[in-house]
Amino acid sequence: MRSDSGDSPEPHEYRIAVIGGAVFLLVLAMFAAVLLFPTWARWMALRQSDRGALSEAQEWLRRAAWLPLGSAETELMRAVCHRRLGQMVRWEAALESAQAKGAPSRRLELEHTLGMIRMGAHEVPEEYWRNPVGVGLRPYDAMDVCVRGYLAQNKPEKAEQVLRFWSKELPEDAHVAYLQGVYSFNQGDEAKALVEFESALAREPEHELAHTGVARLFEKQDRLGEALTAYVRFASACPRSSIAVMGLAEVLRGLGHLEEARAIVERLEASDDPPSELAAEMGSIELESGNCQGALRWFGEAPSVSGDKKRELLRNAGTAFALLEEVDVADGLFEQGDAEEEVEFRASELLIQLDVSPGRREAADELDQLSVAATTVAPQNVLIDQGLSRVAERESADLTAQELYVLHCAACHGADGDGNGRGARHQFPWPRDLRTERFRLVSTDNANATIEDLKRVIKRGMPGTSMRAFDELSEDQLELLAEEVLRLRREGVREWYVALLQAEDEEVDEEDVREVVDLQTVPGEVIGVPSIGPADDAALRRGRKVYLDTGCRPCHGDHGSGPPDIPLFDEREQPTWPRDLANDLFKGGHEPESIWMRIVVGMPGSAHPAAEALKNEQYVDLVQYCVSLSLEPKRMLTNHERFLEATQSQNAQPKAPASAREPASSTGR
Repeated sequence: MRSDSGDSPEPHEYRIAVIGGAVFLLVLAMFAAVLLFPTWARWMALRQSDRGALSEAQEWLRRAAWLPLGSAETELMRAVCHRRLGQMVRWEAALESAQAKGAPSRRLELEHTLGMIRMGAHEVPEEYWRNPVGVGLRPYDAMDVCVRGYLAQNKPEKAEQVLRFWSKELPEDAHVAYLQGVYSFNQGDEAKALVEFESALAREPEHELAHTGVARLFEKQDRLGEALTAYVRFASACPRSSIAVMGLAEVLRGLGHLEEARAIVERLEASDDPPSELAAEMGSIELESGNCQGALRWFGEAPSVSGDKKRELLRNAGTAFALLEEVDVADGLFEQGDAEEEVEFRASELLIQLDVSPGRREAADELDQLSVAATTVAPQNVLIDQGLSRVAERESADLTAQELYVLHCAACHGADGDGNGRGARHQFPWPRDLRTERFRLVSTDNANATIEDLKRVIKRGMPGTSMRAFDELSEDQLELLAEEVLRLRREGVREWYVALLQAEDEEVDEEDVREVVDLQTVPGEVIGVPSIGPADDAALRRGRKVYLDTGCRPCHGDHGSGPPDIPLFDEREQPTWPRDLANDLFKGGHEPESIWMRIVVGMPGSAHPAAEALKNEQYVDLVQYCVSLSLEPKRMLTNHERFLEATQSQNAQPKAPASAREPASSTGR
């Protein structure tokens, strides 16, 4: 019904219009809120950071990251939090993330400079602390990095100058008081440092760095009861702080409350962002509990660390190995820890010398050498993994053949022997496909390996590749492993032949299949090796003539060191390179008898053929000539260097290893 005027809407139409408008405004408001939320979250993070509540700031940054808007700015702010907490590995990762997300190069460069200043690796520009706003810095960032940078460079008088300046500018500021405590601690006045840290907390109860200073001071003084109280207060004031929780677990462990410490760390492990210190702390808890192998597995998972943390980890890992009666491994870890401390002490001395006399070239060169040497030391997880392998090998006496294979071989050769283990992609040449490829080091007239051939390879390893020697295995274990490898080979040949018959719609005759498998795997007669005595000049001249006449020179070069005249490939169609007879390790060993066998039988599946139709004395002369070419020391190539050696002279790129391929015939050398 309409009104008398005829132009007023019905009441229900009016209500619909009002509701529609309200919904539109609500949607618009929600959309605006979504757009503004990351900016607001970053603003909240900045407020928390200024209060020293860095974990709360990081939580707001996590919320800001829910939406991609301004993600580069979020990562830059995350880097600032990590820098102020001293988490420099995470700081670097956050900077890389910010760069990938398009952060301005000027901002990235400035933050990188601040990090370098904090670590003492960059000079401190005076304008940074005198006029931070003028160079685009926040005052807290400026005073923090400048004080720490001067202390890292052993310039306490400059750090004190910064503090005097900011004490006048911000006399009641919590962070200034905290940095006064850092300075006092650096100068050895722990009592004054504690007073300053407590003063900072009185001004700002959620200042995480001041809480950390108090608790760690008590720990350093072995006042663990007071440290526990300090960490409880810390965790109550800053419940999101992983530093508080990890410190609480560490002190509980020190007081012998292992189950309480383990429960705390396990809760952190289940969190979305577990702290990097977690693995090392859990390892320490397991060590205190007497579970040495469990401790070492945790230590092996700990990220690379440096300084006191690395020395502590090496010491704990060495203790665990000592308790497991692996004395050599323990001594190696203890020695590395001592060496790390000596290097750090010497580097500190050199930095002082360079600070006094910047032009001392010999000091700068020695410091560079120390830095290079530090990068060549194996990370602690590599050393620990190697030691755990020794423990496992020692305890593997009662394992079956399959269990021995899984323990020692599957990581590279794959669970089924197909050459695609989890470590294969890191190696060159790739691990042997035991199912389809021929064995290289054989001693029979049909080039099929005997059990003894396989045992020798397992025990000795394959020099010039990534396969190490398993010389610690018992004779029975070597026998079991060799039999398992041969079983995988027979199984692989059978699968290939059955698949071939089925592809050709041929009937699968088991007797025929067995014959083919036997042809490919059953060894023939072992070839006898004559006695090879010392060479005289005449024998070496004859040997060189044989070397040049029988086709050795095109691959090994005029004098055994190449490079080859032709591109070389193995049965996988992978590029390969001939052995440098002067400088390389030989896969089968440098004994004359082994070299004789490689010449006579060749290396099946490789580009190295058998040298046929020679007289016995010619073989001996050739062996003696090859032995005469050998020089010491031998060169040791990395996987990358072997890759370059195989590919650079022939512009060949290796193909990824296939999981199955036709086994090459073992007949007709």
